Amino acid sequence: MNTTPGAPADGAKTPYFGRGIRRQEDRRLLLGRGRYVADIKLPGQAEMAVVRSPFAHARIRAIRVRSARAHPGVYCVITGRDIAETLKPLPALDLQPSAKPAFSRVLAGDVVRYVGEAIAAVVAVDRYTAEDAAELVEVDYEPLPALLSLEAALAPGAIHLYPDFGTNVVQTFAQEAGDVDQALATADRVYREKFSIHRYTGIPMETRGVLADADPNTGTVTLWTSTQFPHRVRDCVTEVLGWPAGRLRVIAPDVGGGFGVKEAIYGEEVLAPLLATRLGRPVRWIEDRAEHFVASCHGREQDHEVVAAVRHDGVITALESVCATNIGAAFATFSNAPGYYVSAMIRGPYRIPHYRSKVLSVVTNKTPLNVYRGAGHPQAVFCMERLLDRIADDLGLDRAEIRLRNMLTPAELPADRAVTLGARPNSRVIYDSGDYPRCLRQAVALLDYPHFRREQLAARNAGRYLGIGLSFYVEATAFGPYEFSELWVDARGAITLFTGSSPHGQGTATTHAQLVADELGVKVDAITVVHGDTGVVKEGIGTWGSRSGAVGGTAARLAAVKLKEAARDLARRLLPARDEELEWTEGRIHLRSDSQRGYSLAELAAASAGGGRADAPSPGLLKAEVRFQVPGVAYAYAAHIAIVEVEIATGRVLVRRYGVAHDCGRVINPRIVGGQIVGGVAQGIGGTILEELRYDADGRMLTRGLMDYLMPSAADIPPIELVHLETPTPHNPYGIKGAGEGGMTGAPGALVGAIEDALKPFGVRINDDGPFTPSRVLALVGKAARPQRAPKASA
Repeated sequence: MNTTPGAPADGAKTPYFGRGIRRQEDRRLLLGRGRYVADIKLPGQAEMAVVRSPFAHARIRAIRVRSARAHPGVYCVITGRDIAETLKPLPALDLQPSAKPAFSRVLAGDVVRYVGEAIAAVVAVDRYTAEDAAELVEVDYEPLPALLSLEAALAPGAIHLYPDFGTNVVQTFAQEAGDVDQALATADRVYREKFSIHRYTGIPMETRGVLADADPNTGTVTLWTSTQFPHRVRDCVTEVLGWPAGRLRVIAPDVGGGFGVKEAIYGEEVLAPLLATRLGRPVRWIEDRAEHFVASCHGREQDHEVVAAVRHDGVITALESVCATNIGAAFATFSNAPGYYVSAMIRGPYRIPHYRSKVLSVVTNKTPLNVYRGAGHPQAVFCMERLLDRIADDLGLDRAEIRLRNMLTPAELPADRAVTLGARPNSRVIYDSGDYPRCLRQAVALLDYPHFRREQLAARNAGRYLGIGLSFYVEATAFGPYEFSELWVDARGAITLFTGSSPHGQGTATTHAQLVADELGVKVDAITVVHGDTGVVKEGIGTWGSRSGAVGGTAARLAAVKLKEAARDLARRLLPARDEELEWTEGRIHLRSDSQRGYSLAELAAASAGGGRADAPSPGLLKAEVRFQVPGVAYAYAAHIAIVEVEIATGRVLVRRYGVAHDCGRVINPRIVGGQIVGGVAQGIGGTILEELRYDADGRMLTRGLMDYLMPSAADIPPIELVHLETPTPHNPYGIKGAGEGGMTGAPGALVGAIEDALKPFGVRINDDGPFTPSRVLALVGKAARPQRAPKASA
């Protein structure tokens, strides 16, 4: 008998793992049957509106709420001063012990530090009344100078957003491997570059929303919230409120996208339960799009300084990196993580034995920054890949060749990188498995890189400017510490999987069902997947960091393995039979010698109530649960290659072709993995060419809606050409790595490399990631020299 987890039990075939079946959850959503927070309406429900600061930095002299409280239909008005003594600050979960306490507050107290910071909340009979009453709240502000840029915040003599700190640097993290100083002193060449990453964000289709309902009989509260991690929301919100965790049930219903924006704990998630309890009625708040731009966490913004020691043949022997992250006015839940990942992952797949890194978290008068799809990996990759392009061009090397000369080979894996992923325990970076050179060669072949160079020369002679860009990343995925799954089979044969994964578009219900169906030998549509409810799923970590398939999926299948063991044990007693006499076929266990003598899962569940054994599960139910502890981070990787055309007359950047060769370990569902990659590339194209969160000189947000914040349409995204490679990870029994963020991780580096390559005849050098709007491109070209015809090809 084969009992190895992940292998087909009893020699059965595995019909679902690796098959691109359609997502099981999509039909309901496409037919408009989704149930989001805004769709939930409870009897007696009240609506909440939030009063927000119009100033980036100001002292609050007074707040007058009498008129608002007297407005017809208003139930309650609450200010920061009303709750200052009773509520803790919002949590920051990735701090170093030496970090300054720049915590976000549920409602501002004496000082506001960004436009959109919440000052007061109004609860009324409906949203219209709440909004009208919110306008009656009078706030007496004393404007203060605003700091917006990293440069300004770090400048000598800059004001301090938190005067008691004496600095705007609220956390520092450093690590080192090898002897960087010696490598720089003996280098053939030393390269120094500065790179900047602009501020943009996820823009999920569904904005944030919360609804809280208190039970007056039990004192418990149910909170519906659009979140990526309901169990963590429960734990953090009850900590802020000073409640026991068991008092709050958190439900994440359908969630219309997250991308890291909803991987944070927000003040509204605290206010709604608090006010529902006080008022004895349900309280709901739904964020509008203008609020979303100022009140939901932003992403990306960083400045980088890198120094590289390089041999004459292009091999990099040492790298020094200093990264400053503009975290905005206060810590969000994971403001520091992007810096950690830059520090850990900027070397990517490249050997670079000597390395030193320092990352700074800097406060400014902007909306707090959190993780955004890729969480620091895109920034790290952008800087490394741009640096490689610089070195290649200077040394006259092909851009693909310089990458191959520096890449770790399969023989060098696993590779201990002698650094950690920051604040995470047991987070030493050890690349587990892969073939990086093969992956790069696959990408180069995908878009016929040598042929493109010939086409590029001909196009330039005809007045068209084409460029090609390469980017390679290694990404930390499948984070722990664990994930939970519980599997039930009842006497009717209904199979229900409860998972701690909490999806917001990943197709988790399908991939988890595929893994369970394979193990049990049943059809995938026989399995119901339940998630996102702390009242029925005992525990869980949630969905972020490219972990759902690798960690949540592994827990789901291991629960199926455990349930089969319980079923086999019960069948052995009922038949009776020895273990070696039994065989499992298509959800049924029977004698090898007589397939008619056996039991289905439903029959075994029914029999469990009848004394098949003294310690049988609860009546009429077979159950198994697993808490899969992650032994190590799995490192996915990919090569991206982009071909763009830049219209010199208009400044438009057109992405003509895009290819990705990637390895996320064993692929559960290539249709879903492909969708994740394509979606990520689309976001990367948007962030590089169109998207930007813009402020005026006083810190007021100029981006107020989707008329101001340009997002890519289908017309902006070419067909994405994909190659799947599969190198299993040893960190779970099924060899699965993460795939959710890689499409975005590699895109900025490849696209900017291609844009610069297209503009090479103009002498353009690009050290930032955009956005490359028509006006920006025209400005770049306008500053450049007159182009040469038929330039010499260089990679």
